[in-house]
Amino acid sequence: MVSGIKRQMGFTLILTGLLHTVVGLFLYAKPLQQIVANGFWNAVGKEEVAAFWFLMFGFLLMLLGYMADWLMKKKGMETPAAFGWTILGICVVGVIAMPASGFWLGLPQAGILLRK
Repeated sequence: MVSGIKRQMGFTLILTGLLHTVVGLFLYAKPLQQIVANGFWNAVGKEEVAAFWFLMFGFLLMLLGYMADWLMKKKGMETPAAFGWTILGICVVGVIAMPASGFWLGLPQAGILLRK
């Protein structure tokens, strides 16, 4: 049985993904509008790539958060260690490459997931 703050990490990942997506909608409003205006099919060009992947990463975080939440709260199981290590690795690389970013939010979440 997973207890304490660790049990909430799935939900915090969902919130982080939601925040990421909402921020992306504002930061990339023009490129996203261009994707829609171009009919969405094959509409992601050089100018729209960052917007597209920014949103996709937010949705992926929400999905991973949901899966972690389901595993810990519904099944009473911990996430595999690789889950925490992967989030930590992605965030460390992200912080190094882009210090002024939201990757910092994932570091404490990964740390809590890795606690015994």
